[in-house]
Amino acid sequence: MDFSKVMQERRSVKKYDQNVKMTKAEIEKIIEIASLSPSAWNLQQWHFLIVTDEDKKQLLQKCAWNQPKVSEASASIVVLGDLLAYERAGEVAEEWAQKSYVPSDGKKGLIDSIYNFYEDIQTQRDEAIRGASLAAMSLMLTAKDMGYATCPMIGFDPEAIRKEFSIPDRYVPALMITLGKGEETRERASRRSPKEIITYETF
Repeated sequence: MDFSKVMQERRSVKKYDQNVKMTKAEIEKIIEIASLSPSAWNLQQWHFLIVTDEDKKQLLQKCAWNQPKVSEASASIVVLGDLLAYERAGEVAEEWAQKSYVPSDGKKGLIDSIYNFYEDIQTQRDEAIRGASLAAMSLMLTAKDMGYATCPMIGFDPEAIRKEFSIPDRYVPALMITLGKGEETRERASRRSPKEIITYETF
């Protein structure tokens, strides 16, 4: 699909055809493409908890204020941000040196820069949420391009999800996304005009 058409036709879909079951290969293809999203130092702070089992979807629905779309969608995804993504600094430095992005003797400096940047706990969290959110938007656009519908969600209890699905402490639930074959087409809500949301140079 033409990219502008993907953007124009994407909707947050709340009703799904429960008879359509996406394959693992389809879901993983969407994730693979979404993982091309940008991230600082290519640390790729995202991780995806994909729930397709019917009993597990019911459990996840309870953690999401009992919203029906969680269990009705083919898959419900908890998009997680990795608070400790900076610990992959060594891998990043090695690849960058191999690709001549940095000189071989610059690896230590790169690693130190990454660790120094992520010393602050708030920065770790901000970057985890930011990276996960970038990947989440890419996931939704990719799904639309492949003929599937999505709905981003913030209506859930992150600590309940953490407990029920044994999510390690390094991950923070950023948002949820329902994924499947949509059963509705909603008229798009109005959008603010460019002149309302743009300021040039300075306020």
